[in-house]
Parts: sequence; C-alpha cells; structure tokens
Amino acid sequence: MVIYYTRHGETLWNKEYRIQGRTDIPLNEKGIEQARETKEALKDVHLDMIFSSPLGRAFETAKIINIPHNLEIKIDERLLEQNYGDLEGTSRDKSNADYYFHRNSFARRYPNGESYLDVYYRVRSFFDELKEKYPNKTILIVAHGGMSRLVEAYFHDLGNEEFVDHWMPNCGYYRFEI
Repeated sequence: MVIYYTRHGETLWNKEYRIQGRTDIPLNEKGIEQARETKEALKDVHLDMIFSSPLGRAFETAKIINIPHNLEIKIDERLLEQNYGDLEGTSRDKSNADYYFHRNSFARRYPNGESYLDVYYRVRSFFDELKEKYPNKTILIVAHGGMSRLVEAYFHDLGNEEFVDHWMPNCGYYRFEI
C-alpha cells in the first residue's frame, strides 16, 4: 500500500499565522495556486482512491489535485483538523502562552478542544481501516498541517521535540509505504 498525504493550500489565517483548527477558512489565491502545483506534481502518479477532510480548504485542494485522476473523493470525519477549541483564531506566535502550554503536551486538551492523543486515536483508526480494507492500493489523503505530525508519528518513530516541532508546508506532501 502506498499513501500520499498532503496538506491543504494556504488560507488567509495561514498567512496571518493564526490557529485554524476546525474553523472552516477557504483557500486564498496562493492556496489555489499551490493546489494546482501539487496537481501537476502528482498528475502521473497512479491513484486508486482519494480521501479528504470534510473542511472546505482540504476538500477544495483535493478537488483540484483530482482533476487528472477523476476519482470519487471520499470524505472522512476522522481527517478533521485538531480541534483547538477556544484558541482557534488566535495567533500562533510565541506571545500566545496558552497555545504553547497546550502544544507541548500530548495528553493536555486545548480548552474546549482536543489533545494530540485524541487526534491520534482518530488517525490510527483511519489508517488501520485503510490497511484492512484497501491493501495494495495507492491512496491520496488531503487533510491538515496539525494532523500531519500525527500521520508522521503513525509511520515513523518521532522523539518529543521532533513531534512538537514537526511542520508541513501548505500543499507539501509525503509518500509512505505500508
């Protein structure tokens, strides 16, 4: 099984360095262009299936990348971005002490949101199901940056600092083999 994982294109809140989480901010023009560039990079890759987060920025990115493939895009709720609760819309900069306090703990939930462990259970469930139902398939997953660290941790052993500092650019993508 081969998995391609990509993050959605840029949004205004990405540009403003704000925490998005489940807040459904659309792609901006740069994000649309990034999705087009990823479409070109993956156009000759054989894909059997595409899964997307239900959030519009991920689904729109998936639709653009899917143009040469013309596959059904399957929505899966487990691919939603981490719920940052009360911190959504706030800055990611170092002055946001609440963000960094919660960011550095795997089990601590964001106020009215989720912990990394909550999200990891969703991610693990999703990938375990893919392995069971779709062996020997090549699958594209379009989701989110915060979730990318959990995906990376699913496939590779990450130390604490590696996990917390993991970052994926908009429309960057990884290729994993199972």
